[in-house]
Amino acid sequence: MSTKGWFAALALTLGLATAGWPVEAQAAGAVISTAQLSPAERTQLTTDITKAKAAYPDAFMAVEQARQMLPELDETKRGRMAVVTPMLKSLGPSALHAMLEQLAIDGGEQGKLSESAWLAWRTSLIEATGMLRDDRAAPVLNAVLDGAMTDFEVMREAAAALGKLGTDAAATKLIGLATARGPKQTAILAGMGMCRRLSVAKTLATALPTHRDETTARLVVRALGDVGSAWAWKTPVIAASGEGKATRAEAARALVDAFVTRDGEVRRTAATAILVVDDPSTPALIEAARKQASAETAAALDVLARRFANSPLHRKP
Repeated sequence: MSTKGWFAALALTLGLATAGWPVEAQAAGAVISTAQLSPAERTQLTTDITKAKAAYPDAFMAVEQARQMLPELDETKRGRMAVVTPMLKSLGPSALHAMLEQLAIDGGEQGKLSESAWLAWRTSLIEATGMLRDDRAAPVLNAVLDGAMTDFEVMREAAAALGKLGTDAAATKLIGLATARGPKQTAILAGMGMCRRLSVAKTLATALPTHRDETTARLVVRALGDVGSAWAWKTPVIAASGEGKATRAEAARALVDAFVTRDGEVRRTAATAILVVDDPSTPALIEAARKQASAETAAALDVLARRFANSPLHRKP
């Protein structure tokens, strides 16, 4: 058989093999493929995207234009990655399905994009999607977290985006992933603080003593600051759970304990997080810890107590 004939036969074979596949099952996005969704989720997503394209064509064009700008944004970036999220966020809720399409259906070719531009695009799509706090994004975000990808930045943003939904299902999902050893665990711990629920705060508090390495400990400490953030809990959509008081108290206890039992960067990060959480129980926690602390730690606690008392959050408007 000639080379030309061999390629023709191969093409025919591949065509027959894939002829019965649904079109959406073959679609690949920038982070997942639709094959990673259940049949029902896949059908719902493609249906919703079709409707959204008819209702919000400008949003789809704007997201595509943002992608086309990636090389220029990457070339002029000042940090590790180009800043793309604000551009996507500015498009508002009408861009939800345009971004989901890029993530799961029509955005899978890196092409000539650099690694940093490709990473910036994927993480920005996930972050901007999470900012919308729309439950319709949950199937795609769950698929990202369940997939084979282990990239730290992508997994952290996916955990944070799912967490922002604030649902029982999101909290349960993140807790399950955070308590399972594996290459994704650290990223999940780092991002799950955006799920501001008491169960998440308890999971982070339990995880902190088990991670002795400084890098992971700092990430967990920051996540505790996120989950207990005083400013975040003033937001009606977050406060609606009614778990604010208990969550902030749980975070404060874990953070004061981390301040006492750790040193160096972990202690400094804990001090900042304690100020972010700004829980009313903090002075009593510091005083109780001081009674059993070494002279050096007691002195550090005194400094922390003064910083807490003079926090800008305590200034009256």
